[in-house]
Amino acid sequence: MGGRLLSYSEIILVIIALISFITAIIAAHLYRRRKRDIALLAQSVEAYINNGKRTDFSTKDDCFAPLQNSISDLENLLELEKHNTAVEAKKNTEFISDISHQLKTPLAGIRLYCEMENSVNPSQHNQKELYLIEKMENLIHRLLRLEKIRSDSYIMNFQLYDVDNIINELIEEFRPLFRNKQYFVSGGGKMRCDKEWLSEAVGNLIKNASEHTADDGTVSVLIESSEKSTIITVQDNGGGVPDDELTKLFTRFHKTENALPDSAGIGLAITKAIVEKHHGTISAENREGGLSVTMCFPHIDGYISI
Repeated sequence: MGGRLLSYSEIILVIIALISFITAIIAAHLYRRRKRDIALLAQSVEAYINNGKRTDFSTKDDCFAPLQNSISDLENLLELEKHNTAVEAKKNTEFISDISHQLKTPLAGIRLYCEMENSVNPSQHNQKELYLIEKMENLIHRLLRLEKIRSDSYIMNFQLYDVDNIINELIEEFRPLFRNKQYFVSGGGKMRCDKEWLSEAVGNLIKNASEHTADDGTVSVLIESSEKSTIITVQDNGGGVPDDELTKLFTRFHKTENALPDSAGIGLAITKAIVEKHHGTISAENREGGLSVTMCFPHIDGYISI
């Protein structure tokens, strides 16, 4: 006895169910495929960020190719911009270097004549001239040093150091210069850095804080270390700076209202350049009756030369 034949409406329902089933299978396949493509593209972007390996240009004719090609174009533009920036930085450094050498020669001659005059007929006038010449020579040296840092003219060798040891060594150098100051170091941790350059960066901040506090002022250095980064904060109780000057502190030649007469406005710019060469960031804010400067350094594994 044969089975019952399906009615027309039942056949339609079966066809619809089959179409829905096939559509679901296709959708699931496309979803897995797109998920895989997105994961591969994310890995490619991460490889570019970490290693500079660019994303391949796609020749496929699908809806995902334009996104991949846009990312590839963006990476190429970034590489071109990095190249152009490096070229301009090199030109700027060469220009500063040329100007510096052009200035050094006449300054050396002026110094010689002033020293000769001072040896024959010493006077306050001669002493003032020699002081101004020395100040100019120091400014030229620091400006050239800043531009060389910014243009990668120096090689920074990163090794693993105890940050608190570096800071404590710096503090011991400042104690004889500011005998009545109170210095405090708290926290600790290890990070990869160039010890000499990091010492100069933090030393500039400690010196700046020491010079802008009272004779018995306080300078505190806080070191916070985590798995991903090390944060160094230099805090003083010198009253801080006007709020509108906070964003200008690390600008070359900027001098605050309470800057010392001998200040050239280069030290904090050098600190910022050094921090950036350590892939870090620096910021300042008025806090607890003084200026607080925070440097954040991401942890980077391995040996790196910049």
